[in-house]
This record gives sequence, structure tokens and C-alpha cells, in this order.
Amino acid sequence: MFFQPRNLDEALALRAEHGPDVLTLGGGTDLLVLLNRGALRPAGWLDLSRIAGFADIAEHNGEIVLSGGATFSRIGTLPVRALAAAAMSVGGPQVRNRGTIAGNLATASPAGDGSTALLALGATIELSHAQRGRRTVPIDRFFLDYKRTALAPDELITAVRFRADVRTAWYKIGKRGACNISVVSCAIGWAADGSCRIALGSVGPYPMRATRAEAVVDQGGLTAEAIAEAAAEAMKEAQPIDDHRASARYRRAMCGTLVRRLLMQRRDEAAARVA
Repeated sequence: MFFQPRNLDEALALRAEHGPDVLTLGGGTDLLVLLNRGALRPAGWLDLSRIAGFADIAEHNGEIVLSGGATFSRIGTLPVRALAAAAMSVGGPQVRNRGTIAGNLATASPAGDGSTALLALGATIELSHAQRGRRTVPIDRFFLDYKRTALAPDELITAVRFRADVRTAWYKIGKRGACNISVVSCAIGWAADGSCRIALGSVGPYPMRATRAEAVVDQGGLTAEAIAEAAAEAMKEAQPIDDHRASARYRRAMCGTLVRRLLMQRRDEAAARVA
């Protein structure tokens, strides 16, 4: 079976009818790799690439809204530093032209660059069903475990929303400059009220927040002492593993390095604006 709906209502009806028997196909940049390896044998496909408006990006009431099919190439043009930089670090141009934000979230990879940036932005995920309607899930509650999310088998990720006024920073360590899978990544977002969210990628079963490090910054500001303490807390909160890309010890150390670097960058930029 191969379904190619032309509007979202048709896609949702097909998803509700067939559920896990069909795999949703946006850009296919993750699924086709698994298919080529023989790791997937779906009964059918639900191709979302022809749905009108499903790749749109808009700003509404102070929020940026990404449709589920928004590609990394388009997201890379946004004036949101962490998300744009994360998007442009995904694969090569061909992958970025096809890969979608919904696919990045649904795959739930610990190294999901878009997911890590959205975690720092405090995004909400819109999940839709033909009969039950739409529900929104804060990204903090979207990732449940390794490769497991709050997305039901008969739902689609239809939109992602976040505040347009969040200031962000991003840094990623990988093995090479292009087609680069994260060894460690870090995104930090500062809300309008000054509170921060620190997100780490590739150091846990899914993209994670360093909440104790956040608390240090929220209470102590960006003093040298608070930055050093926040970096130390991030290292403690990380849950890395050894694999062929890096050791757990290296990943843990880099969590502290990246948190320290981005907090110092934020402090220096704030000082420059005052000067």
C-alpha cells in the first residue's frame, strides 16, 4: 500500500484507519536508511510530502509555528540562532532539503539536533488525530525513553510552536564538518523573563535538559562562579554511554565545556549591548 494524500484531513483519516500498519514518510532521510538495511518491513507507506501547506513556517501572536513537514533547509533561515544552526548542521544539502522537523522529533534520536534545539526553546508539539482532534504536548513530556515518544501510532505531528522572543545559543561537536552526527550538542534558551533552559544532545537516551544547571544560572546569574557551577552540574546530569563515536567520559567532559562556553558567550554579548 502506498498512500499519497493531498490534504491534512485525508492524511489524518488514513493514519487513523491504518495506524502502525503504515509508516509515515516525510523526507525519508531516516526511514529509507533503515529500509535499505532491511530493518523495516512496513505493510504500507503514508507519504506526507504532497500535502498543501505542510511545509509552511509562520509567525502568529508572538510564536513561530513550524508545520510538521517544514524542512531543515527552511528552518535554517529562521532568526533563531540555536534552531537555525542546528538545522544547518544536519546532514548535507540534499538531506536538509528533504528532512523534516516532524521526522526528527518522531525518530527521537539522542543525537537529534532539531529536537535538542527545540528543547531549549521550550517548544510544544501538536499531535493530531482524525476523530480525537488535536492535543499539544510540551516537548519536556514528548520524549519518553530511547526511541519512544508520546506520539500515538494513529496520530501525526502536525505543528511545532515556540516563543519568537527566546534568545538562544548552540554548539555541536562531531567527527567532521559535513553530514555530521553529534557526539555532544548543547542548546541554551533564555526566555523574556531571564530564565534559561539548557538542553543536551547525545548524552542520554533522548535529548535532555540539565535542570540543575539551569537552576544555578537562574539563581546566580552569569557570574564566573555560577557559570563554573552550572558547567559542573551539567556534567553530573549527563547520562552518556561509550560508543564508536566517543567515550562516555569524553562526552561528560564536553557537556561542561559547551555549557561553560555558551554561558560565557551570553554574558559577553549582554555586556556588549550595555557598553
